[in-house]
Amino acid sequence: MTQAVDPQTEIYQLALHAAPSGIMVVGGRGDIRFANQTLADMFGYRLEDLPGRPVEILLPKERRDAHRRHLESYAQRPELRPMGGGRDLEGIAKDGRRFPVEIGLRPAQTDGDPVVVVTVIDITKRKAVEERLREHEERLEELVAERTRELRAAQQEKERVLEHLIQSEKMTAVGTLVSGIGHEINNPLYVVLAAAEALASEQDPARCHTYGREIFKQAKRIAEIVKNLSRYAQPGARHDLQRVDVNASVAGAVNLARRALRDDRIDIRTTTGAVPDILAKSGEIQQVIFNIVRNAVQAIAGKGVVEIHAAQEGDWVTVRIQDSGTGIPEQHLKRIFDPLQHLKRIFDPFFTTKGPDQGEGLGLYIVRQIVTRYGGTIEVENTAGSGARFSIRFPIADPKNAHGRQA
Repeated sequence: MTQAVDPQTEIYQLALHAAPSGIMVVGGRGDIRFANQTLADMFGYRLEDLPGRPVEILLPKERRDAHRRHLESYAQRPELRPMGGGRDLEGIAKDGRRFPVEIGLRPAQTDGDPVVVVTVIDITKRKAVEERLREHEERLEELVAERTRELRAAQQEKERVLEHLIQSEKMTAVGTLVSGIGHEINNPLYVVLAAAEALASEQDPARCHTYGREIFKQAKRIAEIVKNLSRYAQPGARHDLQRVDVNASVAGAVNLARRALRDDRIDIRTTTGAVPDILAKSGEIQQVIFNIVRNAVQAIAGKGVVEIHAAQEGDWVTVRIQDSGTGIPEQHLKRIFDPLQHLKRIFDPFFTTKGPDQGEGLGLYIVRQIVTRYGGTIEVENTAGSGARFSIRFPIADPKNAHGRQA
């Protein structure tokens, strides 16, 4: 006669056997008191084969002795171990198949007999996913590292090309400088030659002294001209930046422009106040100013003025260069395919409105590259009256302790 089962108990049993996790109740001596269908299926046993068997049959042989000692220790101090709170373990099916499992433990008491409710999950699929993720992460790290190396190499090549372009443009400007400075050098040189010739036949010591002082004076003038030219022409240091006095760079650029361009119709005026230093390469800052001043002079037909103003504006040093020319055509002040107008066409490489043999269109491109590499900005606009105005901004070297340097 089959014993009747209480309907409520039957519901509990159905729920336990249908649970997605394996569930078993283990006695204090490690014997299996109860197992649900999910656990039996997981380990490949018939449901009736498990009760009364030692729980170690579900573990690999090499783990059984250690588990027995762990069971004895756990019996002394039973504690709740939520699913996921323990170590990942390995179970063994009846057919010898091994698979990773995760367990949860909950101590309980039944009629004075301590038991442990064990929840078991087969994490084979999760482990496979984790392994694939690990492989993907390793591959991704390799790709990122490879791409980083490529970008670093590309950046180094870009810097190398930019340095070459800066120096090439500088040497192009030197050609203009040489033709203008030749006259500047010839004037004191003629004085030196005439004084030396007179000195050779002069008997009066006082007159000899006068001629000697004149030779010395004019020789110093020539040396200063050559020094300025060679300082401009030499390549900038490729490593550490230095504190740069913007006022000195403006003065040097204007000095070179006046001597090289030699156009008496153009008045170059500077108004500079106390400004802090910036971090850059002094030769390149002077190159920026010179290139824009040269363009401004070339944009003026007849008499005109180029005004240069340097000042501190907040955490920036701003240099504005304005000419009295006819301005820049509007179509050159915007990129037709760039509605936001982030870049002006005149900053494009090889863009030029000059005739043949008057430039390759790299001047303003190089200017923008130099300015941006030091964290600065450059803008150009036509003024209300006439002419164009370039506004160049550089971050000051030390915003917290900015101290102006008087021009």
